[in-house]
Parts: sequence; structure tokens; C-alpha cells
Amino acid sequence: MKTDFNTLAYDQHSQAAKDSAQEAAGNAKDAAQQAGYAARDLAQNATHTVKDAAEQAAQTAKDAAQRGIAATKDAAQHAGQAAKDLYQSAATRAEDVYHSAAHRAEDLYKTAAARAEDTLVQSKQYVRENPVPVVLGAFAVGLTLGCLMGLSHHREPTLRERFSW
Repeated sequence: MKTDFNTLAYDQHSQAAKDSAQEAAGNAKDAAQQAGYAARDLAQNATHTVKDAAEQAAQTAKDAAQRGIAATKDAAQHAGQAAKDLYQSAATRAEDVYHSAAHRAEDLYKTAAARAEDTLVQSKQYVRENPVPVVLGAFAVGLTLGCLMGLSHHREPTLRERFSW
């Protein structure tokens, strides 16, 4: 009977160990399953967190780009306005210089015309008062010019004319 008792005790211990092993395996399976669920949840949370961070970064970059574009447009408008103002200023200055030069040229023309008219009047008066010296002077000038022109039209003798005997 001792053997039966030992066998019975062994069977009971075996059964208890088997039950404990099954329970431990079930607990381990449940723990692994729960760990898997927890890992999945953590991965999903991490994915959502990364996705949210990426979306926020993209939105921030988009906002910064829009602000940059707006700033660039403003700078371009200011530069255009500054160029327009400079052009207007230069055009006004050029117009002022033109009008000043035109008035100066008109004054110079009037002065030259008045002097020429005075000289013409004085010349006519001198010719009326001294007709003989004027005519003689004109004759002398004409004679001198005629001689000079005659000399300039003087032709060179040809070789035959030079050595003809």
C-alpha cells in the first residue's frame, strides 16, 4: 500500500504540477497577449504622436512659408514704390534741368541776335560813311582770293612739255 500511496501522491503532485504548468502557461499567454496589446497600443500612440508632430511641423513650415511669401511681396511692393519715387524724382529733376537749359539757350540766342543786329547796323552805317575804302577793301580781298584760287588750279607741265626742245 505504500506504493499506492506513493503513486497516488506522485500522481497528485504530477497533476498539481501539470495544473500549475498549465495555469502558468495560461498566465504567461495572457501576460504575453496583454504585453502585445500594450505594445500595440504604445506603437499606435507613438505613431499618432509622430503623425501629429509631423502634421504640426508641416503646418508650421507652411505658415512660415506663407509669412515669407507675404514678406517677400511686401518687400517687392516697397522696392517697386521706392523705384517709382526715384523715377519721379529723376524725371522732375531732368525736366527742371531741361527747362533751365532751354531758358539759358533762349537768353543766349536773344543776346547773340541782338549783337548780330547791332553789328549789322554798325556795318551798314560804316559803309554809308566810308564807301570808297570799303569798295577798295572788297576789291583787294577779291583780288587776293582770285590769285590764291588761280594758283591752286595751276597745272603741272607734263613730261613731254618739260623736255620738249
